[in-house]
Amino acid sequence: MQLKKSVDLITWLLLIAIPILCIITFLLPMDVQDALKARTDNWNLLTFLTSVFVHGSIEHLLGNIVTFGLFGFLLYIINKKSNREKFLLYSLLLVIILLPIIYNIVFALVFSHQSIVSFGLSLVVGGVIGLVVPSVIVFLRDELKRTLDLVLFSSSLLFLTASTIAFPYVWSALYNLTVFVTTFSIGLVLFLKELGILINFARKSGKEYRNKIIIAILIIVVYFVSLFSLFPTSIVLSQGNIVNIFAHYFGLFFGIITGIYTIGYKTF
Repeated sequence: MQLKKSVDLITWLLLIAIPILCIITFLLPMDVQDALKARTDNWNLLTFLTSVFVHGSIEHLLGNIVTFGLFGFLLYIINKKSNREKFLLYSLLLVIILLPIIYNIVFALVFSHQSIVSFGLSLVVGGVIGLVVPSVIVFLRDELKRTLDLVLFSSSLLFLTASTIAFPYVWSALYNLTVFVTTFSIGLVLFLKELGILINFARKSGKEYRNKIIIAILIIVVYFVSLFSLFPTSIVLSQGNIVNIFAHYFGLFFGIITGIYTIGYKTF
């Protein structure tokens, strides 16, 4: 019991401290903020980590910390009910600490021939959003009892995630349209199949289980709606800043993979 309380406390401290650090950093002098940004022509592991707290505008800041707080709260609720608080904490630590370092190293290697600045919490936000997929899978493990159903449900979320990412670009090339139609079709068929199992389970079970399934579906809806803002059709903002879509991709899939390993690996 004491361990669970400690894990809960640390988790909440993380969820509260990250937005506060972003706000404090935003209030620092501009030259200090510039020094905290990660640069492809300057290999500094410290800035690879501190860059996630730097934001270019108040809209950039508010958008990231609100999304981080919302999904952090949702993840805490469903993992608390799944008795997976410790695995959620491990996943958050990996997303907050390890993800920025790995990403910025990869980013610096890929764009080593250019001088590009990288900053913003959206990388971590992408990772936190990615943790929704394995968290929901674990959350519904009692309702989807068969291993096959858990695998099919997981696959449906992954295919639908791919189709949501591809959707903004369907008209730019036939390849993108093909990817969208294929992933959406497969994902929707698998999801509807597993949704039918969940609905049948809800009819036979008590109110507690019905509410649990409704909560899971609502979280899934919020997850997919958020992906449309995570991968906008326009990467150039009105302020002239460029949205780093590569960071969003990297963060999202890092969160999904990390979550499956640290949160959901006992499910299968």
